[in-house]
Amino acid sequence: MTTILTGHVSPETAYVVADYPYGFRLRCKIRYWLERTKHGVRLVSQTTNPKVAYEKWNKPKASTYHDVAVMYLDDESHVHIACLGMYDSEEDIAAFVATYGHALTAEDLAEVKRLRVFSRAGKLVTWEVTTERQTRTADEQKAHDEEQKAILRRAVGVAAGQIKKEEDGDK
Repeated sequence: MTTILTGHVSPETAYVVADYPYGFRLRCKIRYWLERTKHGVRLVSQTTNPKVAYEKWNKPKASTYHDVAVMYLDDESHVHIACLGMYDSEEDIAAFVATYGHALTAEDLAEVKRLRVFSRAGKLVTWEVTTERQTRTADEQKAHDEEQKAILRRAVGVAAGQIKKEEDGDK
């Protein structure tokens, strides 16, 4: 049984484990929180230094960024994160929302919607890798790149429209 941890968004509001191993023999405290920046969300952990007489926090350690993340405890009370990113399928996104949806913020839900749109748009576009770029002039390459961007924008628009219709149909 997992326990979802919410509201732990800074060192001051972090989830604290009071008895955590520090090396082979020492014990310390560790705290965990989810840090949200313009780059995304990441798990940050920070331990105390048990070698000093007062409570001194060591340098925080941060994971890589994700588009959406939820912190939870597993069956052994270990802290983990479940996350979503740009390359997750719509099925993975739906499973994530079914499991962790009640713990998502409005900002997270908006990001989940964006990820659904991009996942759906990816299914509307086919990709082909060629060596033609080497034979195009700079102007031809610029025109080709603009055409590709327009195709992607249309695919994103179509996907967003499909998802909006599905959401409106659910209401």
